[in-house]
Amino acid sequence: MRIKRSRLAIVAASVIAMVVGLVLLPGTGFAASGNGTVTVAISAPDGVPANVLLEGKTKLVAAKPPAGTATNVSLSTASGAYHVSLPVVQYGGARYVGQSSMPEVVVRPGESTPLSVTYVAEGGARDLHVTSISQTGLGLGWTAPAGSTFSLRRLAGSSAPQLRWQGVGVPTSGTSATDQGLAPGTQYSYSLFTQNHSRWYGPLVVTVSTAPPPGSTNASYVAEPSTLIAKSTDVTSAVTTGAGVKVVLSGQVPTPFLGAAVILPVSATLPGGYLGVVSSVSTDGRTIELVAGGLSDAFDYYELSVDSFTTDPSLLPAATSTPPAAPAPKLAKSVPARGSSARAPSPAKAGALAPKAAAPLTQAPTAAAPAASESICGDVSQSQKVTYAPSMALGGHFKTKLDKYHFLGVDVPTGASLDMALTAKVVGAATIETSGDYKCSLPLPKLFKVLTLNPVPMALSLEPTAEFTVGAAVKISNIGATVTGGVQVAGSMTLKHGASFSASTIVDASPLMPKAEVNGSVGLKLGGELILGPGVGTKEAGVIAGVKGELDPLDASFKPAFLVGDPNFNACTQAKAVLSLGLSLTAKAWLNGWSYSQDIALDALNGEVPYPGSPWDLPSSCSADQGTPDSLLGPGVSKVTDSATGSSQQWGHVDGFVPGKKTWVLSTGLISDAVGTPDQFASTALGLPGDPDLTALAGFPTHDATSYQVTVIPSASTLHVRYVFASEEYPEYVGSEFNDVMAVYVDGTNCATVPGAGTPVSVNTINAGLNSAYYVDNTTGAAGYSTTMDGLTVPLTCSVPVTPGKPVVVRIAVADTSDSVYDSAVALLDGGIWTD
Repeated sequence: MRIKRSRLAIVAASVIAMVVGLVLLPGTGFAASGNGTVTVAISAPDGVPANVLLEGKTKLVAAKPPAGTATNVSLSTASGAYHVSLPVVQYGGARYVGQSSMPEVVVRPGESTPLSVTYVAEGGARDLHVTSISQTGLGLGWTAPAGSTFSLRRLAGSSAPQLRWQGVGVPTSGTSATDQGLAPGTQYSYSLFTQNHSRWYGPLVVTVSTAPPPGSTNASYVAEPSTLIAKSTDVTSAVTTGAGVKVVLSGQVPTPFLGAAVILPVSATLPGGYLGVVSSVSTDGRTIELVAGGLSDAFDYYELSVDSFTTDPSLLPAATSTPPAAPAPKLAKSVPARGSSARAPSPAKAGALAPKAAAPLTQAPTAAAPAASESICGDVSQSQKVTYAPSMALGGHFKTKLDKYHFLGVDVPTGASLDMALTAKVVGAATIETSGDYKCSLPLPKLFKVLTLNPVPMALSLEPTAEFTVGAAVKISNIGATVTGGVQVAGSMTLKHGASFSASTIVDASPLMPKAEVNGSVGLKLGGELILGPGVGTKEAGVIAGVKGELDPLDASFKPAFLVGDPNFNACTQAKAVLSLGLSLTAKAWLNGWSYSQDIALDALNGEVPYPGSPWDLPSSCSADQGTPDSLLGPGVSKVTDSATGSSQQWGHVDGFVPGKKTWVLSTGLISDAVGTPDQFASTALGLPGDPDLTALAGFPTHDATSYQVTVIPSASTLHVRYVFASEEYPEYVGSEFNDVMAVYVDGTNCATVPGAGTPVSVNTINAGLNSAYYVDNTTGAAGYSTTMDGLTVPLTCSVPVTPGKPVVVRIAVADTSDSVYDSAVALLDGGIWTD
């Protein structure tokens, strides 16, 4: 009985153990719930990436990056049994296979299971590469141990034969092969199997596209074995991240390796496709993140030749900006309240102190740009109106080549090259009607051109905007120019010489003949952000050689050729146009272990290039006899560049402001009011901003500021500036807060100071009672002076030590202080900037 009971006990214990085992054993119908962890230790030579797949209830991926020799990855997953799968890696010409510490891992709840995987180079052939490509044939070569035999198989498309009897056999001769009878512009995949010491190794694979037929825009190429050239069915979703693209792959696509190139097709999200490099892989292997890559990341050889391309002209039909009305500007004070001594303005100037209709400059909108027919310029007068209907087209050619094997490099051995030209042609006229200063932006349709789709979508993109800046009241039509502006870039990158590129500009222009009823200053800038290369779906385009940045084919200004009051004022316009560039060349390649990646700055891709003939007098019979700012420059200086701020109606070249001299005058009001006799009254509130530097000098807020800035190169060691300061504030408001002020800044330091005193020149520092030796009383008219201003200084000169040959920046500025009425001016004598 004891024996029977013992047997029963044993049977019962076995049953209990079996049940318990079924309950606890993962991978059965009675599997316990809960997650466990698999810790995967991956070893591979430095530079070799690897993926380890665990396939069970779900699919998991542990990924090793190329850098380093070892990676540990922890994967949390549901308990159960998982099969270990090790995808073959082909890198650096060799084939690497993985060896796992176990063929299957069992994950238990709350436990961590270790798994070790080591990748080693397989025997057999190495360095399978293409030695020549034509439309109907190609050559291949490789290296292998002595005594090896080979089987080379081919299939059309991107899937390489995996077995020695798949596809079409290609005859081999030693360690090379030639394949003929291929179709032009067609993709083929080759697999090389090697037999050595009775064992078969491989396959080594390579994907190739033969040269395209004449007229085709497809590229010929040799793809890296790890490159994924994705079809639309391979991608579930793709979204830009700012740093690249996040992609969800469909289930049938093998997970790419970290560092591998992925080429995405054109889509709504990526209108130019994308060429990226895998920077991260999700644990399920479906979601990958890409950063911008170059052709060299995806191909051993790539050649594209687009002999010419053009985009359809982009037209903005009768785009009109008519902003809403703005409230009338408020006068800062009632002028008579300045004091009983204030003289009454003459009848001719009786309306000078009334509020002006001119609107202040508006700020650029911060919201999304509305349609062109809507208001986009902010809160300005109803009378402000700009109509512009330009057409714009891009054209040029694009040829690029990457060759990692000198066998193919007839023209560029072991390197990369680029030969491209890009032009933008702009045609169109604007009609402008404003009652005051005005700033406006009109959006143009995006220009987009796909240069090729196969195998890498290659495109160019330009998002243009037309920007207008108008000074004072203007009523003018047919203003603009027909221009063709662009760049040419050619050069190469080689292992021996690095990068060597050159660039030049393409410029041609013809101005339109404007018709002015009320002439004035107009600035027109048309252009935008350009990207040329693969992956233009984001601004972080990475290309073997391409361009990106700002391209403004039309950067123009228009202004009257004669002063207000001259009979030719409305009849003659001076136009100036330049091509503005802010482009960089992006070059990226790696060649047999040598890597090169750089944004290359070329002089021809940056700066402003005048169009031939600019500036133009329109019509040509209107020669600008009224003088130019160059007349300011005397001996010993040469001009580099100059510019002015304020309204064009605030400056002019006049006679009589100083006896016996012609002068350039900057006024806080209208220049036409500054010239005359003292019984007239110069006082206009323009509604323009002040000048921060002058505000600091005056100690009170400034208004209606204007300035002229010129950069000169001196030939001697002392720079001189000769000037006169004049004001309607004299004599009534001497000593008051209405202390209109001026300055002459030389490299940022004001030298317009009272001789011997060092205080800034202003109404309060030079007058009849203070420093009177430098003051001219013009209340009843001083001999030889023809100005409405009641007082002014004698010609003063500031002198500053400079370094010969070193550029010097001179800025002359004047502003109203505390209010915007009672004008002041600074007169700059002809030849008044010189050195000795």
